[in-house]
Amino acid sequence: MAETPPALESRPRRTKGASARPEAVGTVISAKQMSKFSALLWGIGCVSGELLILLPHGRGENVAGLSIIAAGAGVVAIGNFWQGERIGQRANYFLSLLALLAVSAAVLCAHHSPVVDGIAGLYVLPTIFTASFYSTRAFAIYLVAQAATSGAVLLTSGVVGASAGWAVVVGTTVTVGVVVHVLQQALKVAATTDPLTGLVNRRAFEPILARELHRCARLEHPLCVVVMDLDHFKEVNDAFGHQAGDQLLGEVSRAWSETLRSTDVLARAGGDEFVLLLPSTNRSHAVDMLSRLGAVTHQGFSAGVAEAGPRSTVEDLLRLADDACYRAKQAGRGNVVVAEGTLDGVAV
Repeated sequence: MAETPPALESRPRRTKGASARPEAVGTVISAKQMSKFSALLWGIGCVSGELLILLPHGRGENVAGLSIIAAGAGVVAIGNFWQGERIGQRANYFLSLLALLAVSAAVLCAHHSPVVDGIAGLYVLPTIFTASFYSTRAFAIYLVAQAATSGAVLLTSGVVGASAGWAVVVGTTVTVGVVVHVLQQALKVAATTDPLTGLVNRRAFEPILARELHRCARLEHPLCVVVMDLDHFKEVNDAFGHQAGDQLLGEVSRAWSETLRSTDVLARAGGDEFVLLLPSTNRSHAVDMLSRLGAVTHQGFSAGVAEAGPRSTVEDLLRLADDACYRAKQAGRGNVVVAEGTLDGVAV
């Protein structure tokens, strides 16, 4: 009968799994990519507006007004395309609300025109954007605002069947928006979460670290990053199989997550390596936290601690912490090494 590894024997199972920090969900698409996507949607709106003007459209259409709106959409599209990441997330959210107003203005320009329902179909463009990048709550608020705005301009259009047209527009945009939002949220979770432990992965961790680094620098708070390697993890896999190793990773992750503060972020970088973000924490308190983590599990680990300086970057901190962790393992494992200084013999 196979021997049970010490790290797994007779420990109560924890029912509360390690959780990812909410900010991780917003890290899949960069600001530059978001702006390019916004530019594409504005460009589609511009081309659609021009086609409405150039193609036969019957009477009752304010061509001058539509021309101004289409030209404005083109200007925003070009600006978004060339500015890229310089246009922040908040600015893009504002532009999506501006798009809602632009479509509503275009509908007003087509009052009493047979193409009013066709123009209203452009509401799907800002809906796709908000579904892709808004939080669920903000997206729901947007849908309510869109339904109210489109109702105000369509139901007063004077076109026969306007109420039916409004119902179709709302039903279509809500359906498309919800499908896009659900798929986008699922993709974000899949892209930013380690499936084995439920922790954020390296891809999600680095943007979170960048934001916290900026925040702590602004508040003049300390910040520490820790790279942690489980000791003798390969021996567990070799002796008891990868399933036992996976179980060990899950149990250690849960134990550590339940010990950390809600502001701390624990990520699995890959294999048996973890990265820990400790905002508003200096190196001394970081070492104390590692001692507490060592007390909640039988599995030993080696750790390297790097404290942020005035000009530290994400790459600097991760490199320093990783180098310190390597030195900790070389020193005999079960130690903590602080970058630019070593605390010898600190057992964890």
